[in-house]
Amino acid sequence: MLLELIPGQIWHATAPLSFAGIGMHTRMTVVRLADGKLWIHSPVKPGPGLRESLDGLGAVAYVCAPNRFHHLFIEDFMAAYPEALLFMAPGLPNKRPTIRHPRILADYPEPEWRKDLDQLVFAGLPMLNEVVWLHRDSGTLILTDLCTCFKEDAAALTRFVARLLGVYRTLGMSHTIRLMVRDRSKARASRDRILDWDFQRVIVAHDHILMTNGKDAVAHAFAWLG
Repeated sequence: MLLELIPGQIWHATAPLSFAGIGMHTRMTVVRLADGKLWIHSPVKPGPGLRESLDGLGAVAYVCAPNRFHHLFIEDFMAAYPEALLFMAPGLPNKRPTIRHPRILADYPEPEWRKDLDQLVFAGLPMLNEVVWLHRDSGTLILTDLCTCFKEDAAALTRFVARLLGVYRTLGMSHTIRLMVRDRSKARASRDRILDWDFQRVIVAHDHILMTNGKDAVAHAFAWLG
């Protein structure tokens, strides 16, 4: 089921996910670009209800696998929308060699959406290689795993793990992701580029969206980088 976040511009849908036995949700984000085409971030499994909702919004034109971890439903989604262009984070095609001819996301916006979205590859974190976007018109930052936020509605075990990882009741860069950083100076440079963007809303794949004060929350989440 698609939920409207920004009237006429941004929608999202969540699906249950289990990671190492920990229950959570994963989120797909949908942006209607100025030309009416749909841009899909981190697709979930395209069941009939979701497909009907998407088809009612416009033509699915661009599908993004935003980091090296978020690719589980790519083949199913592309089978449902074979005319869409597929874009993958750097390094991901090596993990999914059966997916042919994806375009590799770069450290700048693609021509297809540069009028609507800013884009960068978060550097210094090669195991993740997450691509980050800003929807300029709505002031919305779109993240995947770089930051997460779990709250009281999560399962007991999930809340326990979120506390251990420093992402319970706060937007944070989990201790697990921090350990993956290989070059702090490059990560700081990417952090600074993100904080130069104009945004107050933050969408993450897991679990809660921040509707206000997003830039302050992101600055706090990345403060440990120095």
